[in-house]
Amino acid sequence: MESNLLSERETLVLQALVDAYIEIGIPIGSQTLCAREDMGISSATVRNTLSSLEEKGYVKQPHTSAGRIPTDRGYRFFVAQRMEEGGFELDEEEIQLREQLEGQLREGNCEEILAQLAKMLGDISHQLGLVLAPRFEQGFFHRLELVRLAENRLLLVVTIRQGLVKSLVLEVASGISRDDLELMSRLLNERLHGLTMAEIRRSMRQRLAMLNTGNLQLLRAVTEEIEGLAAPSGADLHVSGTSNICLQPEFHDPLRVAGLIELVEKKDALAHLLRARQGMVITIGEENGPQPIELCSVVTASCEIGGALGVIGVIGPMRMPYGRVVNLVNCAASRAAALVL
Repeated sequence: MESNLLSERETLVLQALVDAYIEIGIPIGSQTLCAREDMGISSATVRNTLSSLEEKGYVKQPHTSAGRIPTDRGYRFFVAQRMEEGGFELDEEEIQLREQLEGQLREGNCEEILAQLAKMLGDISHQLGLVLAPRFEQGFFHRLELVRLAENRLLLVVTIRQGLVKSLVLEVASGISRDDLELMSRLLNERLHGLTMAEIRRSMRQRLAMLNTGNLQLLRAVTEEIEGLAAPSGADLHVSGTSNICLQPEFHDPLRVAGLIELVEKKDALAHLLRARQGMVITIGEENGPQPIELCSVVTASCEIGGALGVIGVIGPMRMPYGRVVNLVNCAASRAAALVL
């Protein structure tokens, strides 16, 4: 185990240094560390211990005359140690933040609440808030509605049992009556009941081929749109707080943040990365793999909503307040899982 590679004193000094650097954001020297933490050892002993930690790859010195900062490995040790000890305890401020998250959450359908969670996670953590909704294609079809908006425009609303709703506007030829809309809604609700959206995408045309009643032009238009709605999409990913990332000192260099912003804007790629994360997952620096987020930490928790898995999390610099972020993400995941669907 990683913890076996460090002595008790090295572990104590490393944890103190990570705590200090997360709070202050500048390289930490031995005297600063001793002034902040009563570790029961002298400044000279702390200095020697920091040198040992640097040799082992847990801290580094940005400049010869500067103090030390944690490396990816140092952050990983810090987080793993805390999680091994039972996780991060909630302090009074974090309890208030959780209450703030609960208090600001408004009523709404599942999609609206998940979008709210992404925004609040970004705002409260001052990082990038992420909420990946359960795959629409995993959900079981519940019902559809066809609502007339204008002579040749209809609103198609599809709801699955998980509470997720998708809607879009269809352009159709004029002359479709209210009876046509009611008949088509009833036929489709009967034929598609109990199927997953993935099954509908694969077999909808075959299931409806034998229909010889109703407006066939309307049937073709609705069929194409439902097949499109059932396809996996980055639209399931809610992202909020991009400006928070840009304000972090680690990302003042536009070149460092450009790749991350591009990844966020290309939601499909980011959604694909998040889909593979189940349970509470914390990845740091190079553990994240893709170039744009190897300078970041990603904290996520999966949550089950109506039988399908979603992912809730935060992306930020490696110098993030892990305790606060882990507790907020857990709280948001619990709230999402408790949605009344």
